[in-house]
Amino acid sequence: MRALATLCGAALLLAVPVLAHAEDTLSPPHWQSEGVFGSYDKAALQRGFLVYQTVCASCHSANEWHYRDLTALGFTTAQVAAIASNVKLADGPATLDDKFKDPHAGADAFGGALPPDLSTLVAARPDGTRYVYELLTSYQDAPADVTLIPSHYYNTAYPGMQIAMPAPLKDDAVSYADGTKATTAQEASDVAAFLTWAAEPNLDETKEIGLRAVLFLIFLAILAIATKRKVWRESI
Repeated sequence: MRALATLCGAALLLAVPVLAHAEDTLSPPHWQSEGVFGSYDKAALQRGFLVYQTVCASCHSANEWHYRDLTALGFTTAQVAAIASNVKLADGPATLDDKFKDPHAGADAFGGALPPDLSTLVAARPDGTRYVYELLTSYQDAPADVTLIPSHYYNTAYPGMQIAMPAPLKDDAVSYADGTKATTAQEASDVAAFLTWAAEPNLDETKEIGLRAVLFLIFLAILAIATKRKVWRESI
């Protein structure tokens, strides 16, 4: 019965949504959303959106997102409306119901390579969050024995180690409102977190439902065992 009470208490705790708080570290890099009990860090998501908006949006489309979706990051409706109004579309300023602006970047700007859409990039790559982070932080000078393809750059995280995209991030590429130091690694970590949310916006809810289901099944198993033992004792 003590074990049963413990499980009931755990189930009640899991019924309360986990509050996000900034715990991300860069040494080694990890993200609060990782693991069975992980949840999105909204502070990191907001910083990551700033990196996307400032650096990535000029070349990469995100055709699955609407501006109204940004309220899930902790922005108020008024803040999101202000963000959208600063984006100029063909028919005027963007609204909450508009999709993110498509920059329509052509392949000719990157040596024939077309910038990929970022909507679900993380989900399409194995360990996609870490892949994005490592890609953005792995630009190096090419070794002497490597001949680069014209208009390509050496990146140890990219398959083939030659990529058409120049290094997009640098220290202080953005200015974080929460005072976080905007190093290249921090910017890469934050935008990787944002792109993870973009690909899996319901991750927190999915984990919560899964954990509740597991606890419920354990509760039923313990209840069944206790009932069986009680029946056997009474039948002897």
